[in-house]
Amino acid sequence: MQCPVCDGSARDHTPPGFRGIVVHCPSCGNYDIVGEYLDKLRALNPVTRGEVLRKAKQLAKLFAGPSINGSCF
Repeated sequence: MQCPVCDGSARDHTPPGFRGIVVHCPSCGNYDIVGEYLDKLRALNPVTRGEVLRKAKQLAKLFAGPSINGSCF
């Protein structure tokens, strides 16, 4: 598949029943797009699509939820 952000080669890892796509791109990393925003993203220029992905990654850090690991003890 083609990465919706950078237009490079990517892999589609969308699980059954997911409403959107899950992308594994060597350049952009791993991310998903909710189906209703895919066309909106594709309509943007490449620089703006990259900015949208950067914002999504920043928000993921804020809303990823608790992670119990060795640092908790």
